[in-house]
Amino acid sequence: MDRNGLDRWIFFTVLGLMAFGIIMVYSASAIYADKVFQDNFYYLKRQALWVFLGIVSLLAAYRFPYQILHRRSWVFIVLSIGLLLYLLVTRSGRWIPVGSFHIQVSDVARLSLILFFADSLSRKEQYLKSLKDGFIPHLFYIAIIAGLVLFQPDFSSAAMIVLVGLAMLFISPTPFRYFGYSFGAIVPLAVLIVKLSQYKLDRWEAFLDPQKDVLGKGYQIIQSLISLGAGGITGVGFARSSQKLFFLPEAHTDFIFSIIGEEWGLIGTTVILSLYAVLLIRGTVISQRATDKFSQYLAFGLTANLVFYALINMMVAVHLAPPTGLPLPFISYGGSSMIVSGISAGLLLNISRRTHSRVQRSNVRFASRARKNWENRKLRYVR
Repeated sequence: MDRNGLDRWIFFTVLGLMAFGIIMVYSASAIYADKVFQDNFYYLKRQALWVFLGIVSLLAAYRFPYQILHRRSWVFIVLSIGLLLYLLVTRSGRWIPVGSFHIQVSDVARLSLILFFADSLSRKEQYLKSLKDGFIPHLFYIAIIAGLVLFQPDFSSAAMIVLVGLAMLFISPTPFRYFGYSFGAIVPLAVLIVKLSQYKLDRWEAFLDPQKDVLGKGYQIIQSLISLGAGGITGVGFARSSQKLFFLPEAHTDFIFSIIGEEWGLIGTTVILSLYAVLLIRGTVISQRATDKFSQYLAFGLTANLVFYALINMMVAVHLAPPTGLPLPFISYGGSSMIVSGISAGLLLNISRRTHSRVQRSNVRFASRARKNWENRKLRYVR
């Protein structure tokens, strides 16, 4: 951290992931883009634009006086619910067009929920030990947001909203037994949702036994594992992946980690994993050092959001989780995820800067009082 309070670890880690993402999106998509759009740089140019907007969002969030959101976060949750209802009524799927861009509303809703929970949990800690007055009302907001996302349909994003919301409740004074009650209800409901949807059921069956349908349900998982296995320790070399030659679907989005493993090997994937570990460690430190409850909960929620997304994306690539369609933050192709991730990183840096400034002011006041006390003692001694 520099003297202005900027957490250099987070700042340069995020920039590094963004820069590497531009490189890997080009490597994973060039041949596909040439075939479909007759332009090798089609996805590269757009990803560069997303990264630029992500950096602008990061810098804006870094300078934004986020404390004004305290007690005003309900505005964002109401807006998010309104947008999700609009998608449900108009049957517009997951996206809202804004000019030539498309915004994935679930990303906005998840960030809104984090802000709302940071505000609510910080003000109502005394009620959180009550199932009726504390836990259930917060669970209600999770259910509303996740339920509306589920109707898009987007099971993966809905599950992430539940996961991040419960994680924020977990670090609050909420008794652990309440989570047992919630999981007792959530798990059977999730099983029922999967069974009632054929494409979700196919994904689950492919995860359990991809070899059962090599050219169908299990194709994507098998191709991902082939890609990672081909990379070995050091990789086959940049832009030399063979799996991106129309073997691995979504190579530049959901499964870009597999292409990283093929081209950069175990060394490359370990470096990427280590960078996300840096975000986890520094985000946790910022949360612990924050000087007010709102900032503590907000920093934790933002960190959990970024790390959970990265972890689940990588788990899918190595066949430790069913295919989800979740992007790899700062690396996968896509604008909505990049901008929301940039805002998340910027707010984390903002909380760190504010904490640093308050600690500095406190140290200055302490040093000033200590100096005055010392001078008074010297004066009494001389007398």
